[in-house]
Amino acid sequence: MTEIYGVQLEPNLTSLPIWSLIDVLPIERQERIHRFMRKEDALRTLTADILSRLLICSRLNMKNRDIRLIQNAYGKPLLEGESGLHFNNSHSGEWVVCAIDDSPVGIDVEKVADIDFSLAKRFFSEQECFDLYMRQGGARLRYFFDLWTLKESYIKAAGMGLSLPLDSFSIRVGQERIELNTRNDFKNCSFKQYDIDSSYKMSVCAQHDRFPDDVRMLGLDELYEQFLVYV
Repeated sequence: MTEIYGVQLEPNLTSLPIWSLIDVLPIERQERIHRFMRKEDALRTLTADILSRLLICSRLNMKNRDIRLIQNAYGKPLLEGESGLHFNNSHSGEWVVCAIDDSPVGIDVEKVADIDFSLAKRFFSEQECFDLYMRQGGARLRYFFDLWTLKESYIKAAGMGLSLPLDSFSIRVGQERIELNTRNDFKNCSFKQYDIDSSYKMSVCAQHDRFPDDVRMLGLDELYEQFLVYV
C-alpha cells in the first residue's frame, strides 16, 4: 500500500530547527541547497529530502547515515541495493509531499495559477486538449492542473523523465475513475487525487489501487523531531 505524507511550510523561514539538518545530507545535496538564491526554494528542497529520508528510515528500520541513494539512467533517485522500496517527492508553494511504496510510485503537487492555455498543445495529447477545451472558466483552469499533476505523477512513477513523450499517453478524469491510455510499456497504473489545499492540485500514480484515504500531515517541528530518532 502507498503511504503519502505532506508538510505545509511555515512563513517564518529563518529560525526553523529543520535548517540544522542540512548537515546530515550528502555533500552534493548540501551544496545544491546552498546554491538556491531564494530561501523558500532551499527550504522546500531540504524539507523534501528530510521527509523522504524519514520515511525510508522508518520503513526499513535503518539510520539516515546508512541510506545510499543512486539515480537511474534518467536521473530518478533510487535506493541502492534490492530493498524493493520506491519513493518520490514533490513540492510547490507552501507544500512538500512524498509517496513511498513497495512498487514504483509518482507524486506531483502544483499551485493553481493563471496560465497560458496554449501550453496544452505542447504538453497534452489530442484527447486531453479536447477534454480541456470542453470546459470553461475556472473549471478549465482546474482541469489543466488535474491533467498536469496526473501526467507528472505518471512520468515520475515510470522513472523515465522527459524521455517519455508527453503525447505517448493520455489521461481522462471521469466521475468514477481516472483512465490511462498509453502505448508505453509502463501501464496497468492507477491514480488518486487528494485535496490538501483549495489552491493546489495533487496527484499520485502507482501500479495498484491500494491508496490511503488521506494524506498524513506532519508539521515542520514534528518532522524535525521524528527525524532525530534516525540520525
